[in-house]
Amino acid sequence: MAIGFSQQQRASQVQAQRLSQKQIQSLNLLSMNAEDLRDEILAQVEKNPALEIVSDDFQNGLQSARYKKSPDSNIRVGSASSSGEEKSDAFQEILESRADERKSLFSHLTEQLNFLSLDEDKKNLCQKLIGNLDSRGFFILAPSSLLDQTKGESPKLLDECLSLIQSFDPPGICVENVEKSLLLQARLKGSAPQAALFLLDGHFDFLDPPQGGKVLEKIQAFVKEQEKLKFGNQDYSFLKSLSVSDAEEALSFIRTLDPFPAREFLQEETRYVSPDIYVERIQGQEFDSKEAVDLKNKSVCLDEDYFFKVKISDKAIPRLRIASDFSFAKSELGQAKIFLESLEYRENTMAKAALAIVQRQAEFFKKGPGHLLPLRQQDLAEEIGVHESTVSRMASSKYLQCQWGLFPIKYFFSSAVSDSSKESVLHQIKKILENNSGKKMSDQKLSDELLKAGIKVARRTVAKYRAQLNIDSSYTR
Repeated sequence: MAIGFSQQQRASQVQAQRLSQKQIQSLNLLSMNAEDLRDEILAQVEKNPALEIVSDDFQNGLQSARYKKSPDSNIRVGSASSSGEEKSDAFQEILESRADERKSLFSHLTEQLNFLSLDEDKKNLCQKLIGNLDSRGFFILAPSSLLDQTKGESPKLLDECLSLIQSFDPPGICVENVEKSLLLQARLKGSAPQAALFLLDGHFDFLDPPQGGKVLEKIQAFVKEQEKLKFGNQDYSFLKSLSVSDAEEALSFIRTLDPFPAREFLQEETRYVSPDIYVERIQGQEFDSKEAVDLKNKSVCLDEDYFFKVKISDKAIPRLRIASDFSFAKSELGQAKIFLESLEYRENTMAKAALAIVQRQAEFFKKGPGHLLPLRQQDLAEEIGVHESTVSRMASSKYLQCQWGLFPIKYFFSSAVSDSSKESVLHQIKKILENNSGKKMSDQKLSDELLKAGIKVARRTVAKYRAQLNIDSSYTR
């Protein structure tokens, strides 16, 4: 059999989509957190004279070469002699060469943990909690975001581990903030005046100003307000007999507490996590209809009594504009405009995504951890009209701050069914069957319908959930 070879020349047209410079830059900026974005902005301002920094809150008034100059007559400049500088440098060298023999907070807490005989699950979660503390002893991320449900870590186990770490030395660590730390310290001491516990437990604002007479006036006003309420869960009768001396005693006790209990430990280099998105719950009604989203005002309404406001963090981000005195090449001017447009795209995309997350995860923002619904990045991308990879970039290394704590944005995405979302799946199954009451839907068909809603559930799991709802199979319905 002979094999022949021949060459043929064919013309074909291939359509390829290439990203423009603006698209590439927009996606790069979108993937950055606030700290990285700040560095990028400063780098762009440094190399492109067409860009000018208008204001920069992060600098706290300090000016750079690209800032608008404003004279300050209050500045005083001094100088030191050469011999004085040598002595100062020598003294500084001695201080810096001396080893800091203090322990770090992480090492101190880990040593205490290792002395205890704990099962592996509890010890692992305790280690994560210790690693989640900043140099002050306070949470970096919301503790609930550390739970790994695939390993069976439950909210109950979290509470046990929190109580355990909070019993360690120094007292007052493993909490959210200064107020919680002081309250924990007061409770651990066991000798706190009742008035001091009251002030630290949700009434911290009564301490401003910290004067016995003023504090007592606020306590008495609070008692009168409580008496007007028909229903109350707590007994505040002990507050009625308080005197100025009692208030002074409470203040004296609170002054013995340390607002930063971990300050005596070695300060390790820590990269603090800061929120990129803030979600604030505000009382009142901003919309005419329920379930409304207002992109312009970055608000979403989930209830008749309150709405949620979304804010993109700009504390570390300098505000830019085209330099007013710019008269350079058109290419630099064009690049500056593209950069400003890319910054605007980043903020708008993050705002759209945040509003969509709040709306899709309404139960979480209303009730807190344990109420997340399954949500895929693909579903969010379709809702806000972008590619799934854009949502992935937006969620990467960014954090959202709400009333329930600080959470990685990726925390809100999940296609798997967890215990916290089981009830929502049961509700969804029931809803699908009610909407298709005239049809016999198999468990596989139910699974397919759930997947369309962004909920990935196996057919066998659907059958189990259907049985729990006391709904017969499609063969007997």
